Amino acid sequence: MKKQITQSINDPEALEMLFRKDKGCFTLEFPEASAGIETDLVRFWQIRLKKETAGYKNQPIKTDLGTLAILSIVIALLVKAHLIFGSMTMEDFWGRNLPTIALAGLTVWFVMKKRITGVKNILLLALPVIVLTTFINLLPVKLCDTTILAFIHAPLFLWFIFGLAWVSFQFTNTTKVSAFIRFNGELVTMYGLLCIAGAILSGMTISLFAIIGMEIGEFYMQNIGIIGLAVFPVVAAWLIDVYPDITSRIAPIIARIFTPLVLLLTIVYLIAITISGIDLSKNRDFLIIFNLLLLGVMVIIVFSLSELDKSNIRKLNVILLFLLAAVTLIIDLFALSAIISRLSEGFTPNRTVVLLSNILVLINLLLILPDLFLAGFRGKPIDRVEKIITMYLPVYFLYSIVVIFVFPFIFDYHI
Repeated sequence: MKKQITQSINDPEALEMLFRKDKGCFTLEFPEASAGIETDLVRFWQIRLKKETAGYKNQPIKTDLGTLAILSIVIALLVKAHLIFGSMTMEDFWGRNLPTIALAGLTVWFVMKKRITGVKNILLLALPVIVLTTFINLLPVKLCDTTILAFIHAPLFLWFIFGLAWVSFQFTNTTKVSAFIRFNGELVTMYGLLCIAGAILSGMTISLFAIIGMEIGEFYMQNIGIIGLAVFPVVAAWLIDVYPDITSRIAPIIARIFTPLVLLLTIVYLIAITISGIDLSKNRDFLIIFNLLLLGVMVIIVFSLSELDKSNIRKLNVILLFLLAAVTLIIDLFALSAIISRLSEGFTPNRTVVLLSNILVLINLLLILPDLFLAGFRGKPIDRVEKIITMYLPVYFLYSIVVIFVFPFIFDYHI
């Protein structure tokens, strides 16, 4: 939609047709698509959309607040559901179910928000969550590598289900998937702000009660703090809807600041790997930390792409992303060589996961690098990069399914 708006920015009839085609998406994308353009037509639409937004938000805010309250209570009750499972400790229950409760609550919110109806659609969203929850809770109480890996990858699986609801099952629509990725950046930003505010309030509350001789720290965190962590995602989504200007301005700034910083980090790290002389194949911590680095870099690349605008610094941003992807690819080759050498000692769940995740990221980087180069140095459109990322996302979904549901049987729960 943003691209279509930009192309039609001086065509009144075309803009009107786009608005009537999808009012919600047009209202969301127009401010960014028209940034820096000062014409009578743009000012007219800014005034019109301001009235549309005001009329839209003032009506459902009370209804949304009531729905939010009910959903938050349900999430809170689910968080404390460990009380009915006598054989499962509180920590074990939260480790298995807290991400599911939080992301399922977020999915339910957008099912209602986007008015997703029909038995088939509801089942497509509900059944994977039910199957995952059942499977995760049936895994052995005694933790081993396969169960820990299943717990770690469960949020990734649930994120795809949440995304399916957010894009209203239009997962092949590059524009909607890109908007979903952008929304995730805003959601993380708002969630972080809520967590900071919650931490300050919690610290003050616990300290005030401690002054009068009442140590409520453990009780507070087990009954209020942990519930806040699960409820905050839905609250953050509601706040983004009510106050869209807050995170929509902060998220792009964060993307622009962190891209060059992470690029600098990866370059320095690559130099350090080269001159350190350390045997990477014998350093297990390196492989674990590097996997986190890979994940972080891919998230930054994908999120930064979704935040690119039509401003004059866009070309520089694309070049920075190309360099970041290229340096990460080189480091990934170092890691892969170390992983493959470790496989001579045999396959374990952790080694296999590290190998698979590195290969997936390597392929993803190889796929987007040529188009990032063409976009940054030849002025080609960036749309193809977004399309490749959109098409590749299901591969990560299949990867999460394998780790969660297949690994426990392949490795027979062994450490």
